[in-house]
Amino acid sequence: MLAWLGGCNTPGARDDAWEPDGTGPLPGSTSDGTASVPTQTGPGTTTTDAVDTTLDTGVDESSTGQSYDCTPWMTPWIGGPCMQDGDCAYEGGLCLREDEGFPCGTCSQSCAMLCPDLDGAPETFCVDGSDVGIEPTGYCLSKCDPELLPGNGCRDGYECAALSRFMEPGTTAGVCVPEGYWEPMTACQHALVDRGVAFVPTTHELDHPDGHPELDCIIVDPVLLYSPVLGVDLRGGGGDTDPVLVACETAIAIADTAQIATDMAPIGAHEIIHYGTYNCRVIAGTSTLSNHAEARAIDIAGFVLDDGSQLTVLADWEDGVAMPVTPEGQWLRGFTDVLWETMTWNIILTPEYNADHDNHFHVDLTPGGMFYE
Repeated sequence: MLAWLGGCNTPGARDDAWEPDGTGPLPGSTSDGTASVPTQTGPGTTTTDAVDTTLDTGVDESSTGQSYDCTPWMTPWIGGPCMQDGDCAYEGGLCLREDEGFPCGTCSQSCAMLCPDLDGAPETFCVDGSDVGIEPTGYCLSKCDPELLPGNGCRDGYECAALSRFMEPGTTAGVCVPEGYWEPMTACQHALVDRGVAFVPTTHELDHPDGHPELDCIIVDPVLLYSPVLGVDLRGGGGDTDPVLVACETAIAIADTAQIATDMAPIGAHEIIHYGTYNCRVIAGTSTLSNHAEARAIDIAGFVLDDGSQLTVLADWEDGVAMPVTPEGQWLRGFTDVLWETMTWNIILTPEYNADHDNHFHVDLTPGGMFYE
């Protein structure tokens, strides 16, 4: 958690983070602890001035009686709280105020299509003001970032919603908007929040598999699922831990899978290696949509256990053996058995199914399905 997010009062900040007593370095700060940020002094002229970071802090009582933490961010930036434009002390900074519907205000700036980003801060996104109840022109808002702001990726008083880019409706992102303004979260998304799973609601443009324009790849209730999931890293085959695009019900199943992997005896896993989730394609050799085409599946290639050892389906699954004899084979067989017994997934394909699955478990949520081999 970087220092400029201190206003969120979130535990677990880095050791070098700014502390409430004023100790520790402030990113982009001078030796006296004031932030150095660009300020506009005249047309076409930008200078760097020291900005006082000892602003009053407190709790805002909205007209509805809801209390919000209005503590300023230590480096003024897009998405941070404000009372007036001068609180957004960077070039082009403006304040979307409390009386405009933004709890504790939120720093912004005008945009045509793109917005600037600041190292260590959530990325920003240019939205149409009419989508958040203000002028129908471009405004920069903070993207939802569960890695920096645990929970829904937004500060107090805001929730994550998928909005289109100003003047480019085909491009969307999860951005932080005032609570209760945008379409409420689905029951499934609320379930993810209750379980402490980091995700961002998103949208998905209609797509078609190569060679099959008559088939539609549609994701119901799409979300970007962030790693780690309940303490278990989701690592792609290329080594990344980037968010994965899934249907919300798939995110629930992946969370259940992570919990099962953590609880496996005699030692649990802290990492799941996978080959992907959403992929707009048909099942090989058919004209039938794969469950990957609707983001209802994940291909699991292996695990890293808590003792540092790695298990892979390719190397450690015991093909054709009903009762595995190696500890690695027993762990993998026990894992798929538990997935089936708990109905975490209703389709489970292991290397026993065919040679195409020698290096991974395909698990999915086929409506009405029931198969394990």
